[in-house]
Amino acid sequence: MQDKRAPSVFLSDNDDRSDVERTISDIKREKQAEADNKKKRKPFLRKLFGRFNLTLTAKMTIIYSIVFFLVLAAFTAFFIASLHRTSGGVMSGYLRTLVITSTILVVVVSALYAATVWVMGQLMLKPIRSITDKIDDVTGDNLSARLDQVDSQDELMELTNRINEMLDNLEQSFVRQQNFVADASHELKTPISVIQGYSNMLRRWGKDDPGVLDEGIEAITRESENMKRIVEQLLLLARLGNFSLNSIKFNLVEVVSEITESYKLVDAAHKIEFNRKENAISVETDKNLFTECLRALIDNAIKYTPEGGRITVGCAMRDDHAEITVSDTGVGISAEDLPHIFERFYRCDKSRGREKGSTGLGLSIAKSIVETMGGKISVDSDVGLGTTFKIKLY
Repeated sequence: MQDKRAPSVFLSDNDDRSDVERTISDIKREKQAEADNKKKRKPFLRKLFGRFNLTLTAKMTIIYSIVFFLVLAAFTAFFIASLHRTSGGVMSGYLRTLVITSTILVVVVSALYAATVWVMGQLMLKPIRSITDKIDDVTGDNLSARLDQVDSQDELMELTNRINEMLDNLEQSFVRQQNFVADASHELKTPISVIQGYSNMLRRWGKDDPGVLDEGIEAITRESENMKRIVEQLLLLARLGNFSLNSIKFNLVEVVSEITESYKLVDAAHKIEFNRKENAISVETDKNLFTECLRALIDNAIKYTPEGGRITVGCAMRDDHAEITVSDTGVGISAEDLPHIFERFYRCDKSRGREKGSTGLGLSIAKSIVETMGGKISVDSDVGLGTTFKIKLY
């Protein structure tokens, strides 16, 4: 008895493979047919010039000269034919001479026209060749090279300006990247060394000495948090160089008041006050960035003001700008340190700064934010009396 099985409703592996191959072949044929159609639709002159490696000046000269020659030859032939028809064959000798002379003149004039087009093309394309040569000087090691300004008020001048603007942006981005790498490698060296030292200590004595274990874990945790804070602030500084403001209108007095009140709740060791002259000051800028900036200044005041000291945040409207001040009765800044406080990782007292958890980036962030918002920041300080930071938003 023969074993009659019902045909399977599923395709075998061979059938699946053949279907896939047929599909791929169909797609390739369609793409090839589309490419052939594009080639067929390609203009004759483009096909012709595509076979020869000619400069733009040469192509322009050939095309214009051919067109000029055909037009001039057709006009000359029409003129001679009209003259022959009018004379009725009486001036056959003169016409023969005229044909020869006209042919020579057409060739000579066409050659002169081609030479003129060639020279004019060379002069017009000279700035483009200059741009091409100058771009070769731009490399990863030399992003400061710029194109020379074109002495013309046309598209070439606009192109030169656009390329220079692009190179400016590239150079700024590259500098920010270099600064980020240099700053990160410089500042992360200390916490990494501390973590490595405590890890070695824990490996030797941590298993047997609970005191060493607790000390090592606490130090590693502290330095890890410090590293995290440094990286976050470095990333913020890097983004600020190419940051798009999310500007909205808001009441500056209300925002400054809310930030000040939040610090009163978490810091009972200082007397934090808010002074204002108006109930409402309307500004249009990035609210989140402004909040970050003000927090950086208040954090700095808290770090360098002894317990029981006073921190005063002020907000007022001046003639053409809003003014925000953060004053403290802290240790102050010396005249030697004052010009450098907005530099990255600068600390007036390096040992005390590290003890207070300072990364040396807070004031750099505040300055970058203010400049990004189109404002200005300044500082006045007296050693032993306190410091006042002033922000102007226009």
